[in-house]
Amino acid sequence: MTRANLRPGSLGAALLAIGLFAGCAARYETSVRHDLARAAPRSRGAEAAPAPRDGRLESYVTLALAASPELRERYARWRAETLRIAPARALPDPMIGYAFFALPLDVQRHRLMASQSFPWPTRLTAAADAQSARAAAAQLRFEARALDVAARVADAWWRLWLVERVARVWREQLELLGGLAESLRARLEASEATLAELARVELSRARLADAIDGLDEQAQAARAALRAAVGGELPEDARAEGEPALGLPAESAAALADAVRAHPFLRSFERLAEAGDDAARAAEGARFPSFTVGVEWTDGMPMPGNTDPMLGLQVALTIPLWQEAYDDAQRAAEADAEAERAAGASAELDALAELAAALSEVRDADRRARVTERTLLPQAQSAFESVIGAYTVGRASVADLQLAQRELLELAVELERARAEHGRAWARLERVVGRRVARAE
Repeated sequence: MTRANLRPGSLGAALLAIGLFAGCAARYETSVRHDLARAAPRSRGAEAAPAPRDGRLESYVTLALAASPELRERYARWRAETLRIAPARALPDPMIGYAFFALPLDVQRHRLMASQSFPWPTRLTAAADAQSARAAAAQLRFEARALDVAARVADAWWRLWLVERVARVWREQLELLGGLAESLRARLEASEATLAELARVELSRARLADAIDGLDEQAQAARAALRAAVGGELPEDARAEGEPALGLPAESAAALADAVRAHPFLRSFERLAEAGDDAARAAEGARFPSFTVGVEWTDGMPMPGNTDPMLGLQVALTIPLWQEAYDDAQRAAEADAEAERAAGASAELDALAELAAALSEVRDADRRARVTERTLLPQAQSAFESVIGAYTVGRASVADLQLAQRELLELAVELERARAEHGRAWARLERVVGRRVARAE
């Protein structure tokens, strides 16, 4: 072994270079860690999130973003992928060895050894970039799941809203039938109505009252669906309050399509494809040599005129022999990247088709609601009032009155159903687009 003198300055520079090499941040690491810290309170606030009392959709969505188990699961996966970035770029653990010669030797008695291996640089940097891209994809999947949760809450909320609105309309009609029944009883006493006419009205009242009881059961099922979508406890009398806003998107279909292409779920495929490309670069780095630097100290060799301890340096190279295996690993990572890009292209086609369907539903529901509210319902109301006038002077029968009332009832229910379908279609549209969509004036 040759003797070497190490200067503290050169050793410190080498250690500093190693530290910078091992501590360099990956491509998306800084932003991913920052966003992860910001999202933590929202994803862990289920215990402190109060149940909404105003019954508004926005309040339920806020509760869902804090209490949803799906979001907590996605947040945990995002956090796990982020925590894997540092291990991906870590250098191999250094090795320290000690040898003690039990039998007395004239040559040496103690030996200390320390070594550190350094892979080809891209094996660590590309691996860290690949893991940071996976963490960024996990973040985008978390954001996409938040959109899914909001849309699911909106769907359940509109279901409950429709049940409550239909029940309100039917109760109003039940009151009208009650007034008609009272009028018929008075006319029956004056021999101006028949018992059969009263029986028909009472039958309609009984059937409508039974239908209202059925709506109460539907409301319970809708509340259970809303509770599942929110992921938290809701009061037994949870309501769906608020007036729906009709309208069409203020943006063109082309602008909405561009927004769809920027959806977090679709962008996650891009990040996963980047992870595959980086993993391929890391696998390519395995085809190049790695080197090991070591230091060895001995308690000295008796030599004429010198008995000082000896310090030696070692440098070793690892020769990668199995090039075919390394090549297969690189090609496998490239195939993963290609698969993610193909999956992203397929998902984009599905998303654009869903956008077209959502826009069609929004337009159709908006048209039906406006026609019913502005034309059909006023006409049915006028016809009902005309029949009431004719019935008062004996020119219309109870059957005519019930028919006009039934048409008015069906159109009132159709209006509420069109409003609810418009709200559900709008929620679907915003989920597909990935952001809020403004309504045209």
